[in-house]
Amino acid sequence: MIENVNQDTGFGERSTDMGGRMVNKDGSYNIRRIGIHVHHRMSNYQNMLTMPRWQFLIVIFLVYLLINCVFTALYWFSGPTGLEGIQHQDDALGQLQELFFFSTQTLTTVGYGRINPVSEMANWIAAIESLVGFLSLAIATGLLYGRFSRPRAFIRFSNLIVHTNYKGGKALMFRLVCFKDDHLLMNAEIKVNVRIVTPENTLRFYNLRLERSHVDSLVLNWTVVHPIDEDSPFYGLTQKEIVTLQPEIAANLTGFDEVYSSIVVARMSYAIQDFKFGFKFLPMYFSKSKRTDLDLSKLNLIDQE
Repeated sequence: MIENVNQDTGFGERSTDMGGRMVNKDGSYNIRRIGIHVHHRMSNYQNMLTMPRWQFLIVIFLVYLLINCVFTALYWFSGPTGLEGIQHQDDALGQLQELFFFSTQTLTTVGYGRINPVSEMANWIAAIESLVGFLSLAIATGLLYGRFSRPRAFIRFSNLIVHTNYKGGKALMFRLVCFKDDHLLMNAEIKVNVRIVTPENTLRFYNLRLERSHVDSLVLNWTVVHPIDEDSPFYGLTQKEIVTLQPEIAANLTGFDEVYSSIVVARMSYAIQDFKFGFKFLPMYFSKSKRTDLDLSKLNLIDQE
């Protein structure tokens, strides 16, 4: 087992310095960076690529609204004679509405023509707004393309890891599956390590030997098996002793996605509360009418031994 020790995971060795799990259930690392201002730490580009779709659309709309409100105010302060064709000369609210919609037409270069700038200041404002419109459209287009083209691993891991009988001994098992019809992984490879807390209150990391760490094509579900043998840090331990170690098992999956023509990565971790002792996974795929049906709803289906 000594040769499987891996202290090069990037995490510290003192358990008192580490809070909670290493990897969150969504695959992100459970690390919060502090000490410098947030605008130096955060990446706006990354946030725009990774935020949920509804948030992205709201941000785009709010930015669009904010730009037009700013230029509406500039047209307003440039004076009532700066623009020609405004109908609501005696209605301030009506003028604001007309100025706002003129701003939207200028920003998007639609330019219907009823209202047009006549003063020098209004013309400069319109010229700057048209430039801002071109730039903002280019940025929004780039962000949309980045979101659609960004390689993602459409992988779901089981929520649980089972400690079960296996070939006359014991094993730890979890499983994963590609849940998109066309995003299948080729040359999929997985690496699994475990973090345990020693009696000296330090952290030890071990690479876990797997029954199979590579598959050529991930077309069905993959049950990842770690046989608990002489090379395993769990060898000869009872359930209570395993719980005392407070293990966290981290899995890193890589594979080639044919749709993106790129390598994708997926991560998952299992803390002690995710362990199920004396359970086994039930089958996910079945033969039906000369084809195989893969039931994704059975990913977390287990039964007692």
